[in-house]
Amino acid sequence: MKLLERLPARLAFAAALLAVTLASGSAAAAAPTGAGAAAKSKFTWHTFKLLNGWSSASAPKLKTGTPSWTSHNGVIYLRGAIKQAGPDTSADFAALPKYARPAHNLYIQVFTQSEAPGTVYIASDGTLEAYSGNATTFASLSGISYAIAPIKSHKLTLTNGWVSSQSQWGTGNPAYAVSGGIVYLSGSLKAGATAKAALTLPKAARPPHQMFLSVYTNDASTGYVTIKPDGRVIINGSDAVDFTSLANISFPVTGTKWTNFKLEDGWKSGFTPFHTATPAYAIINGVVYFTGTMLDPKGSVGLWTTYPKGVRTAKDVLELEVFTVSGNVGAVGVTNSFGLAASNPFLLAQGCTSLAGIAYPQSS
Repeated sequence: MKLLERLPARLAFAAALLAVTLASGSAAAAAPTGAGAAAKSKFTWHTFKLLNGWSSASAPKLKTGTPSWTSHNGVIYLRGAIKQAGPDTSADFAALPKYARPAHNLYIQVFTQSEAPGTVYIASDGTLEAYSGNATTFASLSGISYAIAPIKSHKLTLTNGWVSSQSQWGTGNPAYAVSGGIVYLSGSLKAGATAKAALTLPKAARPPHQMFLSVYTNDASTGYVTIKPDGRVIINGSDAVDFTSLANISFPVTGTKWTNFKLEDGWKSGFTPFHTATPAYAIINGVVYFTGTMLDPKGSVGLWTTYPKGVRTAKDVLELEVFTVSGNVGAVGVTNSFGLAASNPFLLAQGCTSLAGIAYPQSS
């Protein structure tokens, strides 16, 4: 089941209200004043020509938008969700034009049906594939982004036995870039000690608080990356030493002004137990970023906040995969009103849900 379909009966009224507003588009979000508002109009979305039986997963009761992509300030963003309704079994679902292609192959873990981790593969020749998990039933493209030229990347020095996987998989050497106040990681690595730092980010590319991020590891398995305020990047997961992708990791630099979310229904900040940021958001050049962790010690439900204007989507739902307890995956939903958290089982999200690394254009 998809995130909104798993809401308990206690949220029946909220879900019904949400379905109405999604269907009508009557709760369109207003952009904040300032840089974010000025940049919002500059996003031009291009609809994917879907191939091999793939189609949009958007439905009247759960509008996920038209699968599409945009280029903005040297970064490519994807949105929407897809499914493969026909008998064709090809994982290829679309292609990108030459100027929107990544320099190297990207392996990105994404939300699929029932919170199962799936994979979107973006090849340097522009081919896009969706597979693993329950991708053929529902695979989210929202929250995927990657930097392209002219953003310059810098190779990272690997430590504690970790080496680049570039020669084997064409994913690029582990690297970082900083542009417009945002850090972008890329590349892949293998063969190191999971209990020790795989690399250390330079001061200009470090987050102000500890971050937990779910990532793709070998053979579509799940791993997770911990990024420390001192720049250490620690990788864990049962198959992480065979292959770990850093693709799709981005976050604002230290010094960014964050606004705390108002947590609801028993949800609490993970600041103290997890040494992370308090759940918060920032809007930079028309892109919304989340940070922090949260937990639900009272056993309440998945509605954790009501999104402020500028963070809300205009009418579509974004279903985003996130880190939960012990490296398991969960999901965060971004709507035109409610903030929703989920996992399978739900107690994983309740124990810890990380918002770190969530990034999407306001016009998604």
